[in-house]
Amino acid sequence: MKRLLLFSDDQLWIRHTPEGPSCLFDADPAAFALTEPLPAYAAEEVFAAESAGPPAPGAERVTLRALFDLVTPQRYAQAGLARQLLHWRRAHRFCGACGAPLQRHASERAMVCPACGHTAYPRINPVVITLVARGDQILLTRKAGGVLPFWSLVAGFVEANETLEQAVAREIAEEVGLRVTDIRYAASQPWPYPNNLMFGFTAAYESGSITPDGVEIAEAGWFGRDDLPPIPSRVSIARRLIDAFFTP
Repeated sequence: MKRLLLFSDDQLWIRHTPEGPSCLFDADPAAFALTEPLPAYAAEEVFAAESAGPPAPGAERVTLRALFDLVTPQRYAQAGLARQLLHWRRAHRFCGACGAPLQRHASERAMVCPACGHTAYPRINPVVITLVARGDQILLTRKAGGVLPFWSLVAGFVEANETLEQAVAREIAEEVGLRVTDIRYAASQPWPYPNNLMFGFTAAYESGSITPDGVEIAEAGWFGRDDLPPIPSRVSIARRLIDAFFTP
């Protein structure tokens, strides 16, 4: 028997044990239609798999975000990788060049086309997210459409032939109409929703008046430590950047 991380509709199954919540189930990977081996963690052999229903009595589904507060950071990272790889496998069943069915690469984590030789690796989308400071205040934005119940930092995808720093300046100018300077890299974070890699930056306000674009951003403003609106949870790099700014 192997140990499996089991997903249904991008949610992860967990079970409750005397030691606390667990997202691992003992099962045979061959019993599942879509499986993907994961790097070893704590000498375990673990697979990601999709399950059509509850894998055990009493099992319940949780989102990956909810899992953050239930398991160790290492297990959470493993679950994030599992979700990302399963999404990649579902999206790469056929060759993007000729349409033939893809097969597993013999020695790499990749899918290869037996007809034309095209190779598809797990997709990673680079995203920049930036804490903009003006004195002891930071710029926070609220997404248009009311899809998120909190305010966060300006973020966006890196475009072709663009440096990360150029993407930072462009996204801030496009979404809120500000110019920034002193752009500095801070940290990064895998963000498997479904396949992003977040690059966190800090920057200093240079000029301009806040002008939300109305498409991505509904509202934006400057906030200090004592008047923060609802902000992202600890699972996100946005929260790490905010906490770091306000930590003496």
